[in-house]
Amino acid sequence: MVLAALSFACIPIFPVIPAIVCGHVAWSKISKSGGALHGKGIAIVGLIVGYLAIPWAVLQVWFLAGMIQGERGRLHDLAVERQEIVSDDGNLKVTTSGFWFKTSDLNKEASMQVANKREDMYLMVFTDTKSAVGGMTLEQRHQTARDRKLQSMQNPSATQTVPLTIDGHAALQDEVSGTQQGTNLVFLHTTVDDGDYFQQIVAWTTKSRWQKQNPELREATNSFHSEK
Repeated sequence: MVLAALSFACIPIFPVIPAIVCGHVAWSKISKSGGALHGKGIAIVGLIVGYLAIPWAVLQVWFLAGMIQGERGRLHDLAVERQEIVSDDGNLKVTTSGFWFKTSDLNKEASMQVANKREDMYLMVFTDTKSAVGGMTLEQRHQTARDRKLQSMQNPSATQTVPLTIDGHAALQDEVSGTQQGTNLVFLHTTVDDGDYFQQIVAWTTKSRWQKQNPELREATNSFHSEK
């Protein structure tokens, strides 16, 4: 009877089956005891409540399956959805999956900050006028930022820098990895020559997730667009 009552208070499929089994076993033993055992009424009540809980159990299982299916569909839609995230001043944009969102807690100096905390992925953009960095070339600016990042980490390493085009502008890109605050990280480090500006795009995740998240981080970086 207790198990049957619990079937209405929690996920019913778990207590309802043992409730019915126990009810039949108890009824059988009491009937065969020749009056030595009592509690037949309680066994009958347990059986009745247990059988009444079966439709409730079926309904609950159907409802739970629908919720799981709906959540799977929502996550699939977010994964394939493409959205434009725009900086606060409206000048910078990146295109990401639906799991990403704009944030402001990564670095106060960043012109733009976005995150996919569900997958532990982050991206920031730093904007510098060329006059503010002493008229450096793209190569010099990229190397300076790269060296600074390497110096800030333990056990640092970097891949060879490769040229590419982002948003119609010349860019340089490499991977910088190392340990920060006890966490092994890999950064996709990109510098874009944006006319009168240098745009530093830094996208990263943990080293254990890098192989899986690398394509999405590159896609978000390569989607960068500036209205400056």
